[in-house]
Amino acid sequence: MQSRLTLSTHKRDGNTVLGDYFATPPLKLLTLPHHGDGVLHAMQMSSSPGLLAGDRIDIGITLAADSALHLSTQAFTRVLSMHAGQQAEQHHIISQAEGSCLTYLPHPLVLHGGSTLVQTTRIDLADRCRLIYGEITAAGRVLNGETFAFARFSSQLHIRHHGRLLVHDNICWQPELHHPAVLGQMEGYTHQATLFYADTNPDRPLKALLDRLYHSLSEQFSDGLLWGASLAADNIICLRALACRAELLQQLLQQAAASLQTQAV
Repeated sequence: MQSRLTLSTHKRDGNTVLGDYFATPPLKLLTLPHHGDGVLHAMQMSSSPGLLAGDRIDIGITLAADSALHLSTQAFTRVLSMHAGQQAEQHHIISQAEGSCLTYLPHPLVLHGGSTLVQTTRIDLADRCRLIYGEITAAGRVLNGETFAFARFSSQLHIRHHGRLLVHDNICWQPELHHPAVLGQMEGYTHQATLFYADTNPDRPLKALLDRLYHSLSEQFSDGLLWGASLAADNIICLRALACRAELLQQLLQQAAASLQTQAV
């Protein structure tokens, strides 16, 4: 399966609306009613039960100047079992024009036993852009005894501002060579979440926003997970969390995104 989804946005009468859109099966896009905030809310959907060996997903997102998009997904993405040496791929290319805002919080990724996934994400930001990008990875179907039974998981994320690299996040898990569950890695947890918040407006320093985010989340999330937040660069906040349940990490990222959206205005 070779599938592609591309979309762009533009502004119309104060609202962000869908511009160009193209998708091949099993991918499609569902736009949701406006909430009165000028933001385009959309859901990325797939009729496939998961990614098989040889599958490749390519997703391209282009935001026009001063537009705002909140993109979510329909359900968990499952990377299904495959023979040794085979792999599935998933690639994102995201471009934000000046003054645009993107919130992209996909459902968790579940790595089934024997699976291999290679994914890359490249995000290019112009001036005065804001970005909230989150990922959750589950190390297999825990209740089926598949914890860290996948073959390999490789994920690279690049965030650039006018071509200058701000963050390069590189995750490579190969349980047979180096088991991720050890001390200093997953610490005995089975699910990992990452959230990046970027703001390329030089007049909005993020240290105070980071402090408010930390105190806000600390009041609500203390049991069942291990998390922390820091400045990955002068204009990027990074939040990482470990847990044994995907739902808990979803709640954490959703609350973090809501807090950042409210406090950054």
